[in-house]
Amino acid sequence: MTRAAAFKQFIGDLPKNIFSGFVVSLIAVPLGLGLAIASEAPPIAGIIAAIAGGMVVSILGGSHLTITGPGNGLVIVILSAIVGLGEGETYKEIIASGYLYTLAAIMLSGLLLFLFGLFRLGALSEFFPSSALQGMLAAIGIGILAKQFHVMLGFTDVKGNTIDQLVLIPYSVKNLLSSPSSEIILASGIGVLSLVFLFLYTRVRNPIFQLIPAPMWVVIVSIGVMYYYELVLKTPAVLGSNLMITLPDNLMASLPRPNFSKLLSSDFIGHTLSITLVAVIESLLSIKAVDKLDPLKRRSNINKDLKALGIATGISGFLGGLNVVTVIARSSVNANNGGNNRSANFFHAAFLVVFILLFSQQIQKIPMPALAAILVYTGYRLATPKNLFSIYKIGKEQ
Repeated sequence: MTRAAAFKQFIGDLPKNIFSGFVVSLIAVPLGLGLAIASEAPPIAGIIAAIAGGMVVSILGGSHLTITGPGNGLVIVILSAIVGLGEGETYKEIIASGYLYTLAAIMLSGLLLFLFGLFRLGALSEFFPSSALQGMLAAIGIGILAKQFHVMLGFTDVKGNTIDQLVLIPYSVKNLLSSPSSEIILASGIGVLSLVFLFLYTRVRNPIFQLIPAPMWVVIVSIGVMYYYELVLKTPAVLGSNLMITLPDNLMASLPRPNFSKLLSSDFIGHTLSITLVAVIESLLSIKAVDKLDPLKRRSNINKDLKALGIATGISGFLGGLNVVTVIARSSVNANNGGNNRSANFFHAAFLVVFILLFSQQIQKIPMPALAAILVYTGYRLATPKNLFSIYKIGKEQ
């Protein structure tokens, strides 16, 4: 195909790639906010990663249908880094300082990702056993579910490791049923009903209704509830600040600065390697999976993609964002909505910029229990017993 013909086809495909990018952005907003919160990072960090990934990888990457941004697989790893590297007497002080050290680790992991691509190590994806990946993602899913189940019920102060949080789930349910306040009733109502809706969404056969993805429906309705309390019932701030999304008033002026003072410490190096390895594994396997969805049967240039992901991750970390990886769920949505080239990834990022600039006030009306419900559902999907049974059917040695 000549350059002129390729350009003409690119222009002709723009409308469906713009539409697909828009649909993906509707999923990226709640997931970006939610994954950042689950990692104990500021909510905007997930959106920054999605914008940096979409802008950079769409221009420099070597894949065709993939969408990039914050990934499920890195939530527990980032959380571990923030808590492990943090300093201070209170939990908030530990998280605040740990986040700055983790941003430095994210930037360094971006450099390592770039080197993975530069030295053509993308072929490593051929050696990853799928059962090991499923196990890793299931463990991450359980970690996300355990932490966010309490937030979904309106309890944001439950700390501890994954096992502790799983054990404490019945106690949170008991506290909810025993003597709940009106705030907890509203918060848990939003969270539980959001979770029920997410499970029932696929049963709604109306194609117009399904133009809007389930996570965005949860966000839209929960924002509507908050406006109802504020404008109709005249009760603003019906939920406490700990149960609501907060964004900085001036994003550019409030960007955090990565702290490299622990660069040579063993803890910093360990967390950086963990972040890098999970990012590489998640991205490589996602790229391979998305290639199978391509109706044109194109193959991605994996090493070129790794270099682009590394550059995007470095930029994201510098601006206060999370790691940038290739994400399978949003990429699948892109393929299913007609996206057929890298411009869909770019437009998904462009729409996120528009949302942050024009609808920041509305985003701050999103209750945390609604986002927690999305994450609980995500965690369940990662750790669903059906995945384990399907692997067992392949062979018990798996």
